[in-house]
Amino acid sequence: MVIIQNYTSIVFSQNNWVNQSSGISTRLYSVYFINSNTGWASGDSGKIIKTTNGGSEWFIQNSTTSLPLLNIMFADANTGWAAGGFDDFNPLCYHSVILLKTNNGGNSWIQQISGAGFLFNDLFVVNAQKAYITNTGICCPPFCIVESGALSFTNNSGLNWSSSLGLPSRSVFFLNENTGWVSSTTSSDVQGNKNYIHKTTDGSVSWSEMYEDSTWTYFTKITFINELTGYAHKQSLVKTTNAGADWFSSDSIITNSTTNNYFINSDTGWCTGGGGKIIRTDNGGLNWTSQISNTGSHLTSVHFIDALTGWAVGFNGTVIKTVTGGLTSVNQTSGIIDSFILNQNFPNPFNPNTTIQYSLSEKSFVTLKVYDVKGNEIAALVNEKQDRGNYNIQFSTIKLQLSSGIYFYRLEAGSFAMTKQMIFLK
Repeated sequence: MVIIQNYTSIVFSQNNWVNQSSGISTRLYSVYFINSNTGWASGDSGKIIKTTNGGSEWFIQNSTTSLPLLNIMFADANTGWAAGGFDDFNPLCYHSVILLKTNNGGNSWIQQISGAGFLFNDLFVVNAQKAYITNTGICCPPFCIVESGALSFTNNSGLNWSSSLGLPSRSVFFLNENTGWVSSTTSSDVQGNKNYIHKTTDGSVSWSEMYEDSTWTYFTKITFINELTGYAHKQSLVKTTNAGADWFSSDSIITNSTTNNYFINSDTGWCTGGGGKIIRTDNGGLNWTSQISNTGSHLTSVHFIDALTGWAVGFNGTVIKTVTGGLTSVNQTSGIIDSFILNQNFPNPFNPNTTIQYSLSEKSFVTLKVYDVKGNEIAALVNEKQDRGNYNIQFSTIKLQLSSGIYFYRLEAGSFAMTKQMIFLK
């Protein structure tokens, strides 16, 4: 029997973002990965870069344009789009716009839309056939200035694009082929400003207004985790828990200077911003932890493929990567660890990720495994010799075919062994 004694300690969270060499020095605005190896980033001067080894090496693709590419997204390893343009004011109040498409992973890009128009400011790819783009711009009819634009979509891989919602639109997100949300704005120097959130449940055949306000801060970077829970930026990060009908600030102070977000579930997400800022929440935005990005560049986009592996890009060709969710597995402590401890996982119940914490009072060979109720091994999370210290280990079900129910995790370290129960809910 091992007696667990109480001890007092101060735990400092270490962070783990590593700089990668992009090979360019221009601003990057968007990053997207389809798996742990293959991803793309886009930015100023028509730059598109690609990696096939997780970012260890990046190479430049020929985009056929010199216009800024603000967004890039892929349906699979072959089919993807990139969109953007230059915010160029002129007497017609149009911008120079560009929409690119590739069918071979970016080996070649074709221009599907180009010329004068309203700026493409967001892009969402549902599948190889269906995609959405949003655009906004300023029109100058006699005696007033009004905002114009629309949400457009294609059902045939970009051969044709049609208007889906006739409002100047800034951000679009689809949970699946049928269910999606779009943020829009109507603005003029005569009638003032209105912001809208619309939702569709029939693949954009029809849209229902979910939310409206008259503030001068609009919604960008909408993300939904499920039918009810979503996040967006509106000067700071805001959140909804009723499908977009109401929005509230998660933490307006710490998220105020951030401009981009990525959530892997309703609890865990990251925001990025100026000065290399990266913050992380594990409780749906109630609390945030600053992470060390190892860069001072403005970070414009962040993307994760699971709870651990993600990338962020930004100014000066900056690309950074983490394989630990931005955290190391080991925490340093100023107190004395005089016992072995296995803590309850958090969150619990969970879906799809949870964190298991434990402490080692001496250097030991450690195994941490997950089992189902029949005793079958589901995952081996740790199987190595570890030094004395505190450890945080992420368990992700994203790549596992698990049913809802009770599971067990067991820690063995030297002569110490302990098992605890956790609940997975789909």
